[in-house]
Amino acid sequence: METATAKAVRARTKRVKETPLTEADWVDAATGILVEENVRGIKVEKLCAKLGVTKGSFYWHFKKRSDVLIALLKAWRRRTTLNVIQNIAKSGAQGMGRLRSMIEMPRHAKAGEVAAIEMSIRDWARRVEMPKEAIVEVDTIRIEYFEQIFRDAGFDEAEVKRRSYLTYCVLMGDSILHRTLGGYVERRDYVDAAVAILSQPRGDVGS
Repeated sequence: METATAKAVRARTKRVKETPLTEADWVDAATGILVEENVRGIKVEKLCAKLGVTKGSFYWHFKKRSDVLIALLKAWRRRTTLNVIQNIAKSGAQGMGRLRSMIEMPRHAKAGEVAAIEMSIRDWARRVEMPKEAIVEVDTIRIEYFEQIFRDAGFDEAEVKRRSYLTYCVLMGDSILHRTLGGYVERRDYVDAAVAILSQPRGDVGS
């Protein structure tokens, strides 16, 4: 006869999916904990309980806890930066159309989830060097993408850097503020105005 303890153990290790777990499953579970709690909540035992498996499954994919944290940061870099740039290229957007695509990002349906992950990682980076290095890399990739857009539009290097930084400020600010002030300016009006201001001829911005 099965004891209460055995039943409890079995319940805790009930798998959340029938197919074999992948590294992405572990990363998604760790990301969820990061957002719900903080990085200190990402523990091997908690991850296993969340996915309904034993520690053996974790150690099949990772040697130690820090490995899943590294994988989390790599996935974040890929999903929110490299894949975004690649998808814009596949869409065929050209010139300032690429800028518009980026400015629209915080208004997409799943943008709130993406913003929550980003804010959690940036909070984590206030205390730990590893995520800080990942953020610097991501910020650099993003702003260099903006630089190329303005460079292709014919702006000189000083103006390229100025407008790229302004664009990134607009993008990051809206990713936070539109969650509480989203109805303050209609989406289309906001995007049109932001693109118009950022792409207007040299000397007009800030004049």
